[in-house]
Amino acid sequence: MSTGQRNNLASWRELPLTVISRLRTQLAKEECRVAGDDGDRRRVVLDGARQHLREAEEACLSATRFRPRSGTLERVWSNVRAAEADLLSLASDDELRARTPEIRGMVRRHLSEGSPQRQAVEDLAEKVDSGEAPLTDQDRTTLVRALAFAYASLGGKYRRVRVMADLLWIFTGAATLGVIVLALWGYFDKASVDLCFRPQPPGNRVVCPTGEHRVPYLGPPPALKTAAPTDVITSDYSDRLDVLTVECAGLIGAALTVVTAVRRLHESNAHPYQFRLPLAAAVLKFPMGALSALAGIVLIKAAFVPGLSNLDSSAQILGWAVLFGAAQHLVTHLVDQRAEETLSGVRNSP
Repeated sequence: MSTGQRNNLASWRELPLTVISRLRTQLAKEECRVAGDDGDRRRVVLDGARQHLREAEEACLSATRFRPRSGTLERVWSNVRAAEADLLSLASDDELRARTPEIRGMVRRHLSEGSPQRQAVEDLAEKVDSGEAPLTDQDRTTLVRALAFAYASLGGKYRRVRVMADLLWIFTGAATLGVIVLALWGYFDKASVDLCFRPQPPGNRVVCPTGEHRVPYLGPPPALKTAAPTDVITSDYSDRLDVLTVECAGLIGAALTVVTAVRRLHESNAHPYQFRLPLAAAVLKFPMGALSALAGIVLIKAAFVPGLSNLDSSAQILGWAVLFGAAQHLVTHLVDQRAEETLSGVRNSP
């Protein structure tokens, strides 16, 4: 790779390229070792590891610069793990003994307690700790296969994170489309989505999200009288931007709850999808806040909430819209909990 290519790298590429470079150094070290009777087998394994590293580097460099695709990340890291497993199968006995605690930690994190591969690694680790007989070819194969199983389990956890993040982005797109459609509906047919209120006692005002309007008195002077509630059609005073105004107030309320998503961005989430799932869960709150604000004001307008059928000012309407926008957290916190559970499966992974 040329210096110009290296200077144009996005930050996400640095870690996999560093790992690939380290594994290539290890591969070169294995090539320098004198081959015994299994020289042909070593050559095949080294060629396979070299091919895995080549494919990982090509996938890393050919991806889009700033945001890689999920498939690209899986291709990069699956090839890196395959190359590492291949090189582990050729490692010397001393190196294999030194890496046994690392393999045991990886297996403990990603394989269940009842897994036979995990139990076999535990037995081998006790054998290494006690300094018993040298490791056999069967022991080496057991460690390599257990590491491969642990990597497969880790890859499955990554895929679950990716699938959930993709679903959340789909839901966010659908909710955003709903917000836009409702705003256009209110703009072109303001009478259908009436968000204006007549304060009680009636007085001579109609309050809407975008402002307050005076209702003309009835009768000739000086016998002026206030119009009866049934004589005032609040939709006549609606504005085309009423729906959009309520939705914007809901976005403000949703923004107040997004800060809680920051606590899930732990530094220990050192995996390819470290920020993708928390970001998707946080962005979903914005269109949901706009929708819940609009739905809440409509419910108040319909007298669905006992004792709360009229609002007295535009500020009250916007205040309730902000409150309903923040109330979307009652629903989206279930998504937050599910995202946290999914992330916990890959947290602190090596």
